Amino acid sequence: MLHRIALSLSLIAAQPLIAQTVQTEPTPHTTADLQQREAKLIETAKSTPSGFAVATLDDYGNDYTLLVVRTHTGDAERHQFFADQIVINKGTITLVTGGAMQGEHPNNGPGRPGETLGSSIQGGKEVALHAGDIVHIPAGVPHWVKVAPGTTTTYLVFKEK
Repeated sequence: MLHRIALSLSLIAAQPLIAQTVQTEPTPHTTADLQQREAKLIETAKSTPSGFAVATLDDYGNDYTLLVVRTHTGDAERHQFFADQIVINKGTITLVTGGAMQGEHPNNGPGRPGETLGSSIQGGKEVALHAGDIVHIPAGVPHWVKVAPGTTTTYLVFKEK
């Protein structure tokens, strides 16, 4: 009986800690805020050899939001646990999905478990995406964002577990 009372008191005391991990308020991102972040990322992307810059806007564990800028074609990638919902803000990309990743290897960067990178995709399906277009890439599907030389593209990525 004493054990049950102690356990009950422990659970009651832990409720504020548990409640803090659940988001109950919306997180707005104004156009002005996104434009300011995008401008900084564009400068970063233009000054790096990879031509890539990214900022995490939100991270809730099972889902997170990224703002991405590309001035060059990057690596192909595959995410074992996360699907990508991509919204093109500016510019045009060629998205290659499916097929076989070339030189696939684990992502040793600040990524998530289960992510791999590759130099390209062979035999995938290509689609051109422009500002305002949206695409969903299921978890486990190889994908590769290609950017035309001399152009800059920005997009939001909503990662979903």
